[in-house]
Amino acid sequence: MKKLELFFTATSLIIFFIGCTPKTAGIDSAYLNKNRGAAGAQISASEAEQYHRQQALTADEIRLENMKRRQTTDSIEEGASAASSTAGAIKDGVSAIRTLKGLFN
Repeated sequence: MKKLELFFTATSLIIFFIGCTPKTAGIDSAYLNKNRGAAGAQISASEAEQYHRQQALTADEIRLENMKRRQTTDSIEEGASAASSTAGAIKDGVSAIRTLKGLFN
């Protein structure tokens, strides 16, 4: 009975691990091994230069988007700070009026 359980457990694990691997893993590695070092697998200097230019442009776009977000966040925080300061000034003014009113009554 124990041998049968061990057999089913081992079979289940093998099926599980086979199911977890990508179906094209063998095909991809065979393709790469076949074309490794072939002229078609190499890129030209101009293609490499173009790739680097595209990567630099992408990095600049990301940097600019982050800068826009920071500026928007800063302007919102400045507006909230100004509103808070105004509310504090109004509160202080009301307190001063109440104090003066109390002195004259």
